Amino acid sequence: MIKILFLGYSKKETRLIDFLKSNKNIQLSNYNKKINKSFIKKFNIEKFNFVICFGYRHIIDKSILKKIKAPIINLHIGYLPYNRGSHPNFWSFVENTPSGVTIHEVDERVDCGKIIYQKLIDFNLNKNRNKLTFANTYEVLVNEIENLFMNKFDRLISNKYPSFEQIGEGSFHRKNDLPILLKSWDQNVYATVKKFHLKKKNTLKRNLDIINQIESTRKNNNINWMNIIRTSLKSSSDETLKLLKQINLDDNKISLLFQKFDNEK
Repeated sequence: MIKILFLGYSKKETRLIDFLKSNKNIQLSNYNKKINKSFIKKFNIEKFNFVICFGYRHIIDKSILKKIKAPIINLHIGYLPYNRGSHPNFWSFVENTPSGVTIHEVDERVDCGKIIYQKLIDFNLNKNRNKLTFANTYEVLVNEIENLFMNKFDRLISNKYPSFEQIGEGSFHRKNDLPILLKSWDQNVYATVKKFHLKKKNTLKRNLDIINQIESTRKNNNINWMNIIRTSLKSSSDETLKLLKQINLDDNKISLLFQKFDNEK
């Protein structure tokens, strides 16, 4: 009997539960809360042969990972290393990164484990700009990752699968990174992406304007500093010159530090 721990979605949320239960050689345990010491005692976590995470919204502590001797895989609806973390479907559109699904090994980091299987999904945003919503594209990705898992299940369960390290920095997003312009998952993707980039462009322009204002203010402030120095020279010439020499010395030190920074490869 193969003991499998399924962390995340319930039977109502994924067809993988029924798929696994249909195999008479599998004893399945489904759990969606954060694993703690009481869970370990209750379920005897060291006895599991395989652990699957799908829609699991908790990070497994490093101490618990050490106790789990079985392979642990995660089903992620993003094309790693792009869009690790939350809402990969949303960010793949607004940041113009690849859409897809990934089955990967789990480690103590978020969506950083070795990749086992992947599939690119081309939604052809321009062609389908009137049809695509974040809700229906999400459904496509869930369906694709479930199909990929079921097609590769025999290799996965027998631990006869390839795996390779993720290459490149990719991207990562937290749950609270979602912009306020996203009001509903039923929003049109194309229209939302246009609004996102327009807002980003306007924000950049506003920030550059602020920088220009700061620069202008600093120019005025430099004039004020020079006037202070003139006044100081008149009242205490020797002390003022000592201070100016010290300022110049410190400026030279800073310049040397900048040179060091620039020379780093």
